[in-house]
Amino acid sequence: MIMPYLNFSGDCEEAFKLYQQAFGAEEPVLARYSDAPDSAYPDLDKEQKNKIMHGHIMLSETGGVSGADAIWPFEKGSAINIHVYCQTPEQARKAFSILAQDGEIIGDLAVNPPPHDDGISGMVKDKFGFVWVLSAELN
Repeated sequence: MIMPYLNFSGDCEEAFKLYQQAFGAEEPVLARYSDAPDSAYPDLDKEQKNKIMHGHIMLSETGGVSGADAIWPFEKGSAINIHVYCQTPEQARKAFSILAQDGEIIGDLAVNPPPHDDGISGMVKDKFGFVWVLSAELN
């Protein structure tokens, strides 16, 4: 299984709670820097130690995402999108709607062009800057 690892700027926990709501997932697993031995990150201040060192959430039976609040400088890239095949069109619509809140719809959910016109897909950037492609088969 491949799980994308997302870097956040202090809002990993908020993002994973949103993803939990969007996909009807179980509670995310979250570990804080303060949960690690003091020797692992001796230079972190109290605020940094409260950030998420590692988290993961399963979005379906076969996949999910991992992530952390980065304590190093980074730039969010646009080279990778997260593609989720939802079990039903209703699940795709719900997730799309929640991810679009305070985000940006890039391509609304619509029937795919032939030869894949037995499904729907849409693309949305969430409020954390990650781009999601949501798809589902039409029944």
